[in-house]
Amino acid sequence: MKQINSLQELIETIQSGNHDFFIGNGLVRSSKYMEYDDNTFYIINEIDDTEQTLTTKELFNDDYTNIGIAINNGTFYSY
Repeated sequence: MKQINSLQELIETIQSGNHDFFIGNGLVRSSKYMEYDDNTFYIINEIDDTEQTLTTKELFNDDYTNIGIAINNGTFYSY
């Protein structure tokens, strides 16, 4: 398990071949599968199998996802 602390660290982790992430907040865990290509993130939310395609800007906009908030709050991790 590795804490992801920035957008650049997230991109580097994905590009190194790790695509499994989670938001951990106490006992609650939200698992994600993520890919990155050409400034676009492809996300599968494993809890309900929903899919999202988001730009970097959208990734940090809480209207679309809570991933950016989790990165900023230190609660986003790679498996």
